[in-house]
Amino acid sequence: MKFKVIVTLLLLAQVLRAQERHLPQPWMPLENRIGLAIGIGKVTYRDKNISPLVYQSPAKNVRLFYALESNHLLFSFDFDVKVGRLFPKHYRNRTMFFHEYDYKGKDEEKKFPAGGSFLGGRVSLAAYYKIESTQHSTFRTAAGVRISNTLFYPQGWTSAGIFNALSIAPEGAAQHRVDGHHDFTIHAGLPVATLLTRLPYHNTVSAPGKSLSGGFLSNTRWTGLSGYIAPSLGVAYRYQADQHWGAGLQYDLQGYIIRRPQTMKACTQSFLPNVYYQL
Repeated sequence: MKFKVIVTLLLLAQVLRAQERHLPQPWMPLENRIGLAIGIGKVTYRDKNISPLVYQSPAKNVRLFYALESNHLLFSFDFDVKVGRLFPKHYRNRTMFFHEYDYKGKDEEKKFPAGGSFLGGRVSLAAYYKIESTQHSTFRTAAGVRISNTLFYPQGWTSAGIFNALSIAPEGAAQHRVDGHHDFTIHAGLPVATLLTRLPYHNTVSAPGKSLSGGFLSNTRWTGLSGYIAPSLGVAYRYQADQHWGAGLQYDLQGYIIRRPQTMKACTQSFLPNVYYQL
């Protein structure tokens, strides 16, 4: 009798375990995750407001990110920095020469490299609503909005490419979960309202009673798609190794078309391996 009871209990346990494996899974495990990504990227742009040259920077990229999830919402925050050399794409090793005259008319020749260095940064906060009809599918979708501030700050003997943009962008995201350890994610967005700061056409930021930063920020205006177009695309792979630790790869692509006061076109790319910890 005892043997039959034991066999029955074992069979019941196997049936329940099999049913559990086939139960619908949530959109993703509820997250409270912080991570660090370190990788490489490329920044390319031409700013007709300053120069006809195409500039390029093989930038190093560091990103700190955090994600928090509830049953219906997903929040994310990231702080991203790019640094690297900056040079004209087609005149990488050129040197600029010019003459300077003092008040006595003495001529002095000076020379400087055509490039310099590049510093770029972005701080962003996003919120997504997980679309309920896809909650129990292996292919899941979410829609939301991202608020971000992006800075391009070239340094050296060129000010081409400098701008700051605080933008609001609708975004969409989709995720394919292969199993409990592997998933792929893609997201895309487009800013629809941007508080944009650019150098004026005369490239002068000096003004009576203002600092240089104050003079730069005084040229700040709200614009929409008519003045600032910056579509973004991100593709990511993630591997959850255990209950706490995981790793992944992320590729980001973003373009920029800025129409004020003269057109600037730019493209940034980043390839970022990352590690994260589930809190």
